Amino acid sequence: MLDPACGSGNFLYLALQALKDLGREAVIWASDAIGKGMQLPEIGPEAVLGIELNSYAAELARVVIWIGHIQWMLSNGFAYARDPILRSLDNIECRDAILDLSDPENPREPEWPEATVIVGNPPFLGGKLLRANLGDDYVDVLFTVYRGRVPREADLVAHWHEKARAMIEMGKVRRVGLLATQGIRGGANRRVLGCDGLPPRDSSTAREHRSSYLQSASARPGAE
Repeated sequence: MLDPACGSGNFLYLALQALKDLGREAVIWASDAIGKGMQLPEIGPEAVLGIELNSYAAELARVVIWIGHIQWMLSNGFAYARDPILRSLDNIECRDAILDLSDPENPREPEWPEATVIVGNPPFLGGKLLRANLGDDYVDVLFTVYRGRVPREADLVAHWHEKARAMIEMGKVRRVGLLATQGIRGGANRRVLGCDGLPPRDSSTAREHRSSYLQSASARPGAE
């Protein structure tokens, strides 16, 4: 499970709890149904992936995920590793999720790790505020990298939605659940949510992909 704008790790914390609950159910079923001995759940912090630009938030996310793992183990009666209690968690990456400027002469779209599901709450910044907040140089490069895929007038969050859609199309992810305000459904953002480039609309694959992706356009209740 990947959160490409994970902040301090709240979504990944909750995702890990849910994954570990499922793992526990599988262990209990295997013990009861097929007589397999009880085993320690194998799902751990490595099961969740994150990308975060802010280094402090990224490190906090790593700690939050480890704490969540330990809390779950204790509350479900399992032992946990104590030496060390917290280990490095390289699957929480500190980098820009929508623009790779590691080579200033050749900026490009960054790769996201493959995952079964993408979740998260990408940052919102209105299209008219991009230059004032991110600077002309960054915005010009962003427009160039996503030319033909994300309109210049679209909000910043649309770039996360477009990358998630592209990963579904490429078969690198199965489901997407990105939180957004109702603004994602209006203006230039609608062209991103149009799912251009998916298989023909009358194909079962297209319907499955489109249904999966458009769930990410759901807004918070009462959001403006």
